[in-house]
Amino acid sequence: MSDPDLARAVERHTAEWFEIQGTVPGVELHRDPDAVWIVQPGSAWGNAAVELRFKKESAGARLDQIIRRYRMNGRGAGFWISPFATPDDVGERLRQQGFRCRKHFPGMHCDVTAVKSHEQTPASLEFAVIKDHSIFKTHPHPYYGKISTPIRRFQMARVAHLTNLRPQRVWELMAALEGGPVGSCLLFLGHRVAGLHDVGVIESERRRGIGTALVAYGCRFAHDRGYRGAVLIAAGMGESVYRRVGFREVCRMSYWYSSLVKRRLRR
Repeated sequence: MSDPDLARAVERHTAEWFEIQGTVPGVELHRDPDAVWIVQPGSAWGNAAVELRFKKESAGARLDQIIRRYRMNGRGAGFWISPFATPDDVGERLRQQGFRCRKHFPGMHCDVTAVKSHEQTPASLEFAVIKDHSIFKTHPHPYYGKISTPIRRFQMARVAHLTNLRPQRVWELMAALEGGPVGSCLLFLGHRVAGLHDVGVIESERRRGIGTALVAYGCRFAHDRGYRGAVLIAAGMGESVYRRVGFREVCRMSYWYSSLVKRRLRR
């Protein structure tokens, strides 16, 4: 695929990721012709819209409608603006609604057929598929942290639900030292590419190559299931890790966010 095709694959995979969230109890999915968006009680990052294809003449009304629903949810919300979002001024329209661009995140792609094992990791590091999430009753989750709040409990229930769907399309992969989880990520097998989500390593074990080895393991896991490419949206801390595995930037995904606190809809 060309870079524009790969960029579209990043955005389409993100929309597919939102769509499968719609199977989770408590998540409200909207698969509209001009946007895919979800409303849920977990992390504010989970309330978001992607694949924005608004018509210029109705963009304002549609943004009002979506933002009104997010305000009713009582949480923050965001919009992912890809290079293909329309209209061209959708960012400025969001700014007028009180949103601001948090960051232009790299959308990245990797040829998983070329990914090899990474040797500069602790010799005792082991990889596994997490099947029993009760392990996080006694160990902090590498990405979500200690499961001690309603939001984090929802996140764990969400992951358990997604990994139990059949046919299986979501796996939670774990890196472990001496049997304890030190790294984890979600692997989602989309229709065209695989995707890595919620990649994390507990703070005390960072900078030891665990994240790189875990991402490489996830890519090989996808390859073993017939996939040739994997995508992700990289946060600042993870970008160098992903590049070491073989990911490269193919687009920028701009994330516009608002806490929606004490703001009024534009009339």
